[in-house]
Amino acid sequence: MPITPRKGVRGIAPWHAATLSGKGYNMDLFTDMTHAVLARVLDGTATRQRALADNIANADTPGYSRKEVRFEEELRLLISRGAPDVPSMREAAAEVDITTTDDVTSPRGLDGNNVVLEREMADVAINSLRYETTAQLMSMKLRELRTAIREGR
Repeated sequence: MPITPRKGVRGIAPWHAATLSGKGYNMDLFTDMTHAVLARVLDGTATRQRALADNIANADTPGYSRKEVRFEEELRLLISRGAPDVPSMREAAAEVDITTTDDVTSPRGLDGNNVVLEREMADVAINSLRYETTAQLMSMKLRELRTAIREGR
């Protein structure tokens, strides 16, 4: 199948807008279901990293409530539920809510702050590993695509 750039795609590099076309089959090379899910995980972990940095920066602020970021459960449900087709799944993955909320369950200190630096630092380490692993998976996927485009060379 020939690779042809899509017409009229603004703000996207031509190679990113490439599609496979033939016999009514049209699939975006760079935005399949796996790519969409990995991209959303990167978005979620980046948002979490910012929230963790805010928590650490406000560890001594009286009355500060630590922030939590949630998106994994909704993404898990989406993946397990599936979608009738890949475009629907891509759209659904892109719409998974990345929510930042105040932690109201952790105990508060005398100053009303519920940030525990040791916990935040451990969460930063875990989140960093998740982000790096997801980025590596995305990179592997793009390498596979590059190999396929080069016909295995």
